[in-house]
Amino acid sequence: MRTIGVWPLGMVFVAGLGLGCGDDGPATPSSEGSSDEGGSTTMVVPDTTGPEPGTSSSDDADASSGPPPQTCGNGVIDVGELCYLDVENYAVDSAPSDLALADLQGDGVLDVVTAAVGANGHTIMLGDGMGGFGEPTLVLGGSGTRGVALGHLDDDGIIDMAGANPITEYVAVYYGDGKGGFSDQMPVGAASGPRAVAIRDLDDDGWGDLVSVGELSEDVTVRLGDGMGGFLGAQTFPVGPEPYDLVVVDLDGDGDLDVAVANQGEDTISVLRGDGSGTLAAEERVVVGQGPRALTAGDADGDGAMDLAIANFDDDDVALLRGDGMGGFADTVEHFGVVSEAYGVVLADVTADGVLDIIALRRGDAEVVVFERFPDGSYDVRGSYLLPLNPLALEVADLNDDTVPDLVIAAAGADRVGVLLSFP
Repeated sequence: MRTIGVWPLGMVFVAGLGLGCGDDGPATPSSEGSSDEGGSTTMVVPDTTGPEPGTSSSDDADASSGPPPQTCGNGVIDVGELCYLDVENYAVDSAPSDLALADLQGDGVLDVVTAAVGANGHTIMLGDGMGGFGEPTLVLGGSGTRGVALGHLDDDGIIDMAGANPITEYVAVYYGDGKGGFSDQMPVGAASGPRAVAIRDLDDDGWGDLVSVGELSEDVTVRLGDGMGGFLGAQTFPVGPEPYDLVVVDLDGDGDLDVAVANQGEDTISVLRGDGSGTLAAEERVVVGQGPRALTAGDADGDGAMDLAIANFDDDDVALLRGDGMGGFADTVEHFGVVSEAYGVVLADVTADGVLDIIALRRGDAEVVVFERFPDGSYDVRGSYLLPLNPLALEVADLNDDTVPDLVIAAAGADRVGVLLSFP
């Protein structure tokens, strides 16, 4: 499921709000309705134009700390500035539960692919290079698709796709055609009830491998790629109860990729260290909070060690685990809230100060919230932005080539992909 939502510290970025600068009062959402995740959706007044100007609110923030002065819309990236246009909504009519971004056509422009629960497959929208997307097309896949990943699974240099379907026993693989389309699905055996999937090179042979997490079998399955679109036999590694999300990243600094899994059935994550051959060590569990639904990795404190940020659905907060550079973590877990029904989380520098901020989804409030990092290493809410209903997944990317990170959200309850473009 997860690409690592991290922007390099060596680059300077800004994010912000619509037609103003940072702290306008909240606005009325553009659509109403309700949906359980992956369930039926009731829409009232669907609208693809986004809410009225002024969708960001700093009511959560500590007024005494106050954001720095800023001028949005002047084209200048100022340190401490937070500037977004209002959300632009794209109808996909398929209850998107996950999304991934990549250049599918080789034209240097990012495109978006969603996991379409309501349509049993994936929707594809090609980017226009200016931050917008074209009409969606559907690629049929397994019933109840929940997770999606993009990467190279053969040697043709074209982006391929993998989808996770929890009610099946396989991961669906689709080979890209270089024009924004994909082949019919090829089922690849995986853990029972795969909820999330990643395409990464675990054995350092230059070929993409499949890493999936099984909600029913409660394990991670690794299928090493052969570079020609095929896969070696399955390796399985136990994790905690009801695993929901995973991230693949080098946590201990040895150059080999490791796997971290959010176990929503309890209050833990599982960490499995890789040895560079595609094999994972036995899990180590770390308590992070109740109902972890999503996690991401990045160097949040600038010490050179990978940290983990976790969205705790049942605790209504985001947890930060600071890494020690050797695969371990600090004894104290830091919690930031309130994030009503926390679902997605990424790390990115959205305030142009050279350090990573935390951006998380408030599913219960249909908002995305920015936690700004301060020089002492602490975080506080800087602003929040209204979204379509039932947001489930979040990614960051520079969609319009202005060197500033934009936000892309999958909103299942509104059948929308929402885009928040930066507005420096």
